[in-house]
Amino acid sequence: MSGKSEENGPIGRMAPDAWLKLLSDPNRWSPPTPRPTRVETERLVVRMYEPGDASSLFEAVDGDRANLLPWMVWAQTDHRCESDSAYFIEMTRRGWEKPDSTDFVMGIFDKQTGRLLGGTGLHRIRPGVREAEVGYWVHSSARGTGICTESTAALISVALRSQDEGGWGFRRIVVFNAVANMASRRVCEKLGLRLEQRTKQDRFAGSIGDNEALGYHDSLGYAVLADEWDFDRDRAKEGIGWDRLLPS
Repeated sequence: MSGKSEENGPIGRMAPDAWLKLLSDPNRWSPPTPRPTRVETERLVVRMYEPGDASSLFEAVDGDRANLLPWMVWAQTDHRCESDSAYFIEMTRRGWEKPDSTDFVMGIFDKQTGRLLGGTGLHRIRPGVREAEVGYWVHSSARGTGICTESTAALISVALRSQDEGGWGFRRIVVFNAVANMASRRVCEKLGLRLEQRTKQDRFAGSIGDNEALGYHDSLGYAVLADEWDFDRDRAKEGIGWDRLLPS
């Protein structure tokens, strides 16, 4: 072998795993500066947690543990006292400043009263494909009011907006939920996200004490690309389902 490519010229000896770099977009995602720490809707503020939110976060979780279960498994172990919530907030705030962070946790607050209604964020970021996962939970007292759909829509909009326009600059957003978690699924359906996968018994949910143990259960995966998102309406454009994308 000559060590040359007819099309690309000399290539020399390369490391055995050099091809892995070809699986990442050369324009890898990196956090914008400054970070978009706050987004507002008609009724809500979605923002980074502040140190003064510790008591509100603890009260929101502690007073609603039974309703957060079984899907929010962390409710069995986390935020057992206000100092736990203070520590959680401090750790998430530090994460916001890391240049290689792949997790940005946020709270959902009532715009008028400042009351903490739930949590959300951009998680499990994959910089090489410029993708982030959106997760969410809402206090039982705020369910059925459209709060979760409204906050998720606003977060997806700022997540997919270019960094030049004040957004996070992601190319793709995904949301995963359990097949049996109908409330979570409805958020994705209302926003017109594309259902891309169903995975069989890929999640395990255990229990502590008398809490219900789900064991293994199925998951659904929804997604939307930046060019499929209607930023004026804060929802996916019409016709992005697989029935429109399959080759003829």
